[in-house]
Amino acid sequence: MDSRTRRPGKRKAKSGCRTCKIRKVKCDEGRPACERCISTGRVCDGYGIWGGGGNYYGNRQPQKAPNLNGYSSAIIPRPHAPLSLLVTGKEDTGYLEWFTHRTAPKLPGSFISNFWTTLLFQATLNEPAILHAVLALSAVHKGGIVKSADHQEHITLQHYSKAIKHLRPHFELNDRASSRVALITCVVFVCLELLRGHFSAAQLHLMSGLKVLQQMEVLSAGEDGTPRVRTSRESTDDWIISAFSRLRLQVELFKYTYQHPSLLSQGPAQDCLILQSTGPDHLAKDFGSINDAWQELERLLNQIFHLTHQARQHVAAPIEALHTPLTLLESQVCIEIELTQWHHKHELFNHKARSGDEEKVYRLLQLYHTMATIMAATCLQPDDESIFDVQTPRFRLLLQHAGTLYFGTPEPSRGNAAPKLPGQYVNMTNSIVDVGWVAPLYFVAIKCRVHPIRLRAVRLLEQTFHREGLWDSITAACVARKVMEVEERGFYEGVDMGDEAELESEIKELDLEMETLPQEYRLREVEVLLEGAPMDRILVFCKRRTVGIEERVLVSEYDVSLGRWKDEEGGYGGRLLKGS
Repeated sequence: MDSRTRRPGKRKAKSGCRTCKIRKVKCDEGRPACERCISTGRVCDGYGIWGGGGNYYGNRQPQKAPNLNGYSSAIIPRPHAPLSLLVTGKEDTGYLEWFTHRTAPKLPGSFISNFWTTLLFQATLNEPAILHAVLALSAVHKGGIVKSADHQEHITLQHYSKAIKHLRPHFELNDRASSRVALITCVVFVCLELLRGHFSAAQLHLMSGLKVLQQMEVLSAGEDGTPRVRTSRESTDDWIISAFSRLRLQVELFKYTYQHPSLLSQGPAQDCLILQSTGPDHLAKDFGSINDAWQELERLLNQIFHLTHQARQHVAAPIEALHTPLTLLESQVCIEIELTQWHHKHELFNHKARSGDEEKVYRLLQLYHTMATIMAATCLQPDDESIFDVQTPRFRLLLQHAGTLYFGTPEPSRGNAAPKLPGQYVNMTNSIVDVGWVAPLYFVAIKCRVHPIRLRAVRLLEQTFHREGLWDSITAACVARKVMEVEERGFYEGVDMGDEAELESEIKELDLEMETLPQEYRLREVEVLLEGAPMDRILVFCKRRTVGIEERVLVSEYDVSLGRWKDEEGGYGGRLLKGS
């Protein structure tokens, strides 16, 4: 037969049920079973990990598949759609391979996450929206390593647009399976925007995802501020919620130093269960894994965020009460008791054999536990910065944990200090999207007014460039040093401050006897805004009380392209000194 008269072959179907994909016919994507299969008497094999399938003459019973968290899933285990059905072209295959071997192993950090190790890979093979989101993320990550940002940005925007296009039918269906597709894509979008330095867009994606979880009624806010989920959930939902919870934690830590609305609105918690189980029986159990320890600590951090928010509302009440409400004091005591119990269980877990990565996470958990203990002890007096002075031993301990982490990392892995804040280009080899040590060190630098301790925290942040989602060490160090300079300027005049603290030397007891800053020198409610897409300005605000009225005051503004604060040229930063 002449090639010119040969009948064209059927085009490969890139979406739809597995039965239609195998038959290479267009699927109408009906749920739970497509009309095309039903009308021909076939059994619809469904939509991969999103379930569905069967026919009107009797659906097959789904098998229960266990997962690492001990829950069971009602997902029907079937072979994944062949990769060639969704990925076309050598370039896309290259980006997917980059994601598999470079992006996915690096970005989640040291914590084990079923979302990154299992769910995202399964979803990528079956859902075009998620595939294109992953390819966009891979392009951003690759561009930050091979230094071809312009080309990678073009590829990123192409796949970003395709992902949004493929999401539209899911928004119209608005069923559980489609919501999962949207949520997984949303997590990838958040990570993508964080790496691009588009921090406002990342937070908007995060809030949208949390809203979808609440609309699905699998997630709500408990009375103690802890995210709560339905008891009748599937493991897929757990993995998705866990991914959102970690991203939300980063934002809450970033905003912890000033009053802000919670990312998770308060709502009824009937027929719900806290994501991390609680209660006397649970508290008595030893940690079976690093993730067990982290999940319990994350729950306690969420309770501290909520209690701090309640305390700020109490202080800001029109008629301030003379005493802190008993309910808040009781909550504080309960959290402190649980933090002590957590520490005992963590110490017991310390005697178990661990790999190198587990040892790193173990040290990181110590860091966060110490920070959480300081937060819990000070959260009911948000208007009193002097409350942190009695926490000096804990600040010092936190710094020791950070030093152990830093000097326990091989020198080539620490990275090199950036000469100025990252702008268009970010070195992705030192970037993750999970929590790390930047937030605790920033907390020390902002809240501890013992000069040698806070200076050591700033120096550790400045020593390497490392990005952790919303946080990066250079930005944190830049803001922390500015706050320190504004607070201390003038007070230590004539006092021998010594040289810049050596990181490996011990903090001497004599150094700790240096006079701490008086209350009137200290900035309250330090708020940081990262402006631009990608970030090109940093705005630092604080609260100041004038004649009984609270004012939000601009401390200073940093120009990323120029690499300096505006008040360094006679601007407005110095006006917050004593007597201004």
